[in-house]
Amino acid sequence: MEQLSRNFIGYVDQALADVEDRNLVEALMSGFYRHSERLDAYCRTYEQMTAGHWSESSLCTFFCGWRSPDGAAHAVSSIIVRILQESESLEKDARLKMLDAARHCGEIIIEDVGLGEMHGHPHHSKLYYRMASAICGSDDWRLQDRFLDPITKEFSSWVGQKRPLAPDLMEALEMMAMTELFNTGEYNVMTPMWKQWLRDVRGYSTGDANRVAAFLSVHCGSVEARHFHHATQALTLYASATGQSVDYRRIEQLSDEYVTRACEHLGKMASVLKSETPAWD
Repeated sequence: MEQLSRNFIGYVDQALADVEDRNLVEALMSGFYRHSERLDAYCRTYEQMTAGHWSESSLCTFFCGWRSPDGAAHAVSSIIVRILQESESLEKDARLKMLDAARHCGEIIIEDVGLGEMHGHPHHSKLYYRMASAICGSDDWRLQDRFLDPITKEFSSWVGQKRPLAPDLMEALEMMAMTELFNTGEYNVMTPMWKQWLRDVRGYSTGDANRVAAFLSVHCGSVEARHFHHATQALTLYASATGQSVDYRRIEQLSDEYVTRACEHLGKMASVLKSETPAWD
């Protein structure tokens, strides 16, 4: 296993440190260990992406499809609505657990919906807009009819089938937890690479690179790990309120599929980036 993928798994391990249910930990981690070679290739892909001189048009295609803070907020908000709807028919104790589960879900998207601005934390959509527009040279990347490549949305469409649209809300909560867990490793590993790319390839000063990459930085450290903690709390509370057992086998299968698809997805994202000048120049 290469060093970057070790670091990736190390960040994931840190996020899982406070999870008391060790069966849940093993299920969630299974895909990461089973596909360590894919994670190696995944990290190498980020290295390649953050080393090239890419055309403005291909950067617009990349940022048009790469991240969607508003989409994440919509998905988790929908899960909250479903939890509240289900809580209506339950007895008081179970209903209170459902309300607590909904609260934990809400904590995941505070900055995504802009509520963080009440406490001096910037709206994540604004940070993404600033980053993408600075790198692309304009906000043309927002023109979906011009720059959206369907392959950049295949992974998010698959996630969306289960978060929030899974018929079984337990599966939606499992996907929410898995997404936050993978994000913990991804943001912490890739952010230094993008900052270095901004400095070394795009010529930004350190201060300007940090400013442009603020969307990435705000997801580093313990931020995504904290989101993951709230997701597992929501899952546990929902299971208790509805009298269900956590399906470790299903979560293990989800971990396996998620890591596989996420790694494949990054390769597709990289494929839309085109060199600014022909290779023979």
